Amino acid sequence: MKWGTRVTALAAATALTGIGFAGAADAAGPPVYSKYAVSGTTHIAKPDADLELGPGQFDMYTLVGPYTFYGTVTLPPVEVTRSVPGLGKVSGTITLGPGHADGSVFGGFSGSATWPVKLSDVRVNGAPYDVGEACGTAEPITTELASDDFVAGKGGRLTSTYALGAFTDCGSATPVINAVISGPDNTLTLDLTAA
Repeated sequence: MKWGTRVTALAAATALTGIGFAGAADAAGPPVYSKYAVSGTTHIAKPDADLELGPGQFDMYTLVGPYTFYGTVTLPPVEVTRSVPGLGKVSGTITLGPGHADGSVFGGFSGSATWPVKLSDVRVNGAPYDVGEACGTAEPITTELASDDFVAGKGGRLTSTYALGAFTDCGSATPVINAVISGPDNTLTLDLTAA
């Protein structure tokens, strides 16, 4: 190959590579909105409790090109009831989220979501126990969500392991709640289906 031909070929390859790189890195237009129905479970390790989650909704906005996303996962409150030694039957309503999520849907799903956690309607042996309106984790929990089989526009199963931090502002029940609920090695599974 002659020198001039090589230079021309190299320039063309560089130009094409640059175009391809820009297409992969830059968003091609406004975000694409998708809505997914959400259901799933979370296992809270310390009390060995399994909670059914949903039906909820994931409002997702995807940037075409980089295939990154952001959005909000909304789940309904869920009631949990456990027997606590020394207290008896304790129940309460846990509100998880709304969860604010972002990440990538290029070749699967990889992202994180932050969830505020609130506890309300606490009852001990059927009697209401006032924990106040601000009872919840001091910081939102973070779940690193992943899926190899997620397909944009169709859905898939997301999984995560997370830590449930300390609760605050729950009045005299705060130490009991932390002793019974807070801790690591909790699991989360969310099934997303295009709505």
